[in-house]
Amino acid sequence: MTIIPTLWVMALVFVTFLVLVYLLNNILYKPLLHFMDTREDSIKRDSEGIQENITDIKALRDEMEEILKNAKKEAAIIKNKAHENAKRNAEIKIAQKKEELERKYNDFVANLRSERDVLKTSLSLQIPIFKQNLQAKLEKL
Repeated sequence: MTIIPTLWVMALVFVTFLVLVYLLNNILYKPLLHFMDTREDSIKRDSEGIQENITDIKALRDEMEEILKNAKKEAAIIKNKAHENAKRNAEIKIAQKKEELERKYNDFVANLRSERDVLKTSLSLQIPIFKQNLQAKLEKL
């Protein structure tokens, strides 16, 4: 005849095993290790100091990472502001160049008109003289 343990019995055995391991660890193993520790007190203090230093180093590393993350964010903000300023300056320069070109174009057109008027006036004065010279030559023929 075989005995089949129920689920509750298996759980009880497992919990009992865990309690025994915990008790053996805290009551027997740790005190025995502490008793068998033959290191000098200064070495023990040094190892405790090393653990404190490791904790401090981890805290400093975390702080450094936070500072680095904030610096990257600020650099991105500064870069965006610089890009916006450069864009604004470029737009201002383009507007100034456009105004300068418009002014030069208007001056050029005004000079052409004045030259046209001068040429018109000169031609209108020389046409009667040309007609007279042409008539004189025709009469000679």
